[in-house]
Amino acid sequence: MKLIVKYVVMFFVVAVAGAISGAAFAVDGDALLQRVDAIRAPAASFTFTLKVEIEGDTNQEMEVSIRERTKGLVRYTKPAKVAGRSILFVDRNMWVYVPGSRRALRISPQQRVLGGVSSADVARIVYSLDYKVDSLSEDGDNITLKLIPKGSSAAYGGVDLLVDLTGAPQQAVFFTTSGRKLKTTYFEDYQDILGEMRPTKLRVIDHLENDAVTTMIYDNFERTETPASWYQPGNLSRF
Repeated sequence: MKLIVKYVVMFFVVAVAGAISGAAFAVDGDALLQRVDAIRAPAASFTFTLKVEIEGDTNQEMEVSIRERTKGLVRYTKPAKVAGRSILFVDRNMWVYVPGSRRALRISPQQRVLGGVSSADVARIVYSLDYKVDSLSEDGDNITLKLIPKGSSAAYGGVDLLVDLTGAPQQAVFFTTSGRKLKTTYFEDYQDILGEMRPTKLRVIDHLENDAVTTMIYDNFERTETPASWYQPGNLSRF
């Protein structure tokens, strides 16, 4: 009888230890993802400028405003043929407005802006709103967070996010829901911006287009709260 009790107690201890270990693992992954977002986003509400370039071909310039992390407004400024166009991302809904149109139109976050860059890539700068950590793995000084969507509105079916031990993002590989690799993004040119080392250049390799390269260049970060009225689809024609 004592032997049976001993084994029952041992089983219970092992089970509890495993549960605690699993919980700690999940918390660590979530905390690391929050750290990635804190590096990329200097505040809950802020603005920056963005240039999207295709090597030797085309470039577009935009002004981006983020409010309360969940809202993003992208206003095109150059070239002249796209100036006045805007993209609005509110929670998990997205619209585009083209000058001359009667109203803003609903679009998918996967819709392309230029090259391998999608609407979600320019209007959403953090990951934790749309994805959660499914697992993580360590390799030397790097950790890979395997992210899965929180809902069907996420732009990608999965993301393998490579970060260093400080949480600074190094690389992200994006997949379809079926697991097909779409593109790889490299986080480069870290600079001291608003008290934190942040990547100012994202190099996007489009695996669906013979590994064509599109570059996103970030500048002019400011912590500022833009008016709530800007984030209404019906007001996009006013910009």
